[in-house]
Amino acid sequence: MVPEIVIQLVLYNDALFLPGLLSSLRKQTFNNFHLIAVDNSSDDSVAEKFRELWPEGELYRSDCNLGYAGGHTRLMETTLKRGAPFALVLNTDVLLQKDFLRNLHDQLVRFPGVDACGPLILQGINNRKTKIVQNYRLYMDFPLGRKSSPDEGRNLRSYKELPVSADVDYLSGVAFMIRTSVFKNISFFDPGLFLYGEERDFFYRFSKSGRVAMVTRKAVCWHLHDWAAQSKEGYRREYYYLRRNKILYFKKYNFRRGLIRFLLFELIKLPLTLVWSSGKGGIKMFGWYWLGIWHGLTGKSGKRA
Repeated sequence: MVPEIVIQLVLYNDALFLPGLLSSLRKQTFNNFHLIAVDNSSDDSVAEKFRELWPEGELYRSDCNLGYAGGHTRLMETTLKRGAPFALVLNTDVLLQKDFLRNLHDQLVRFPGVDACGPLILQGINNRKTKIVQNYRLYMDFPLGRKSSPDEGRNLRSYKELPVSADVDYLSGVAFMIRTSVFKNISFFDPGLFLYGEERDFFYRFSKSGRVAMVTRKAVCWHLHDWAAQSKEGYRREYYYLRRNKILYFKKYNFRRGLIRFLLFELIKLPLTLVWSSGKGGIKMFGWYWLGIWHGLTGKSGKRA
């Protein structure tokens, strides 16, 4: 039987989050879905935990870390073979409201001209659900790489403070549902980006092909990633890929104005970056920050050596 939705998970040393996520999937009011995952050569027990908690799912193991982009691209190949009309791209460190799947699916069924739909993503702090918005409406000036997120950081008293739905330029990779028919004429995430910036790259191509994305506050999830607890190595890795991949994006699509503007801004704020990065991830972070810029300019992609 062909499932209505295939849910994709990329696993990497995140066994801690699986019980919460999979428990919230078990409680969904929409259950015509199939779960597939790839273990990105983890060092922890995440593969065993997945098999224990979701034995009916499919688990693949990669001999190397493909990154978030490469992992989801590989899984999408499997999803397309299943013939499901919808795919859900999902982080492991999230909790889902019980009607999450139903409400995303209903939006795409109700609006046949919409090709992807994202939820209201709220912050989860110390594994506690909040009403602080992490992502909802996301807009992008693609040639300049400039993001606008008017709802970010708002502490809601009621979800009604936000529009029920809205057309957007792109969706967060934390969670979104997409029609698999989209991939007849465009490819998915660029594996060369490895981490960060894959949504910007994909949704630029998505929008250029005439596709439409939207969000709905009826679907709610909590992102448990605790940035305050991020290690120094984690910050170094994050900003290396953020800087590198933005430059790779500008070069890929020949957005010269965006690239020049970006580089000038980085040079102007260099003294501030030195102070900020040293406090965030040690003096090594400043080095990794600018190594990311250099590697972007020299065209280095994939996993950082």
